[in-house]
Amino acid sequence: MVQLLIISYVILSGIVNHQLVSASPCRNPDKKPCFCSTNEGDVSLQALMNSRQNHKPFEVGHDLYTFYIAPCDNPITAPACKNLDTSLVGCQVDKQNNAFGLGAKNNYAVTGDPQEGTVTFINQYKGIMRLQLNCSPENGKLNFINQTASALPVITYSFRLDTHYACLNPHSGGLSTGSVLVIIFFVAIIVYLVGGTLFLKYVRKAEGRESIPNYEFWSDFPSLVKDGVLFTFRGCKAESTYEKI
Repeated sequence: MVQLLIISYVILSGIVNHQLVSASPCRNPDKKPCFCSTNEGDVSLQALMNSRQNHKPFEVGHDLYTFYIAPCDNPITAPACKNLDTSLVGCQVDKQNNAFGLGAKNNYAVTGDPQEGTVTFINQYKGIMRLQLNCSPENGKLNFINQTASALPVITYSFRLDTHYACLNPHSGGLSTGSVLVIIFFVAIIVYLVGGTLFLKYVRKAEGRESIPNYEFWSDFPSLVKDGVLFTFRGCKAESTYEKI
């Protein structure tokens, strides 16, 4: 019975952990720019970019360059970048007003998990732009993180965008996978108790507490829970003979 309890404890812990903590990695099968979809909800920056005056791109300076980032469908409106490819999501401008493209909408990938704060948009052009999203109270603040060595054939520029638009937006309606598993678990318990009681009472003609399925197990359940928890905290090792004494 102790083994049964431990198995049940592990299964229930896994279900609850999946429901409360775990989220699935980002997907974007339709290749929508600035979009991440999971089983639990979506993350999209389109509303953020639409809310900016004149769809103005984000701007951040670093050393001798100014970077303009527009990760969605909005064009980069910075004057120095207007003559570049219109599919760009990033533009780098030096002090002499020379502009260079960083990433393109049509060469795009998304990785990470919104609940772990690891969602990253990756766009490649002549340079690679990595935009990591950070769920925060900020409306939208762009930060330069780093760049790879300039001696490499393709330089990667990494940025972080702090915004509440990076927070997971749960799907409206429907149940998540975790919710379904929890419901199935408790429905199975109810069916087991009710069905077992009816079977024992009307087929086996049991009476009183004997009509409760596995009565001895359930009467010992509190102490078995205690033993199961202690067993888990001991690293799944049995209690030593010395401790028993």
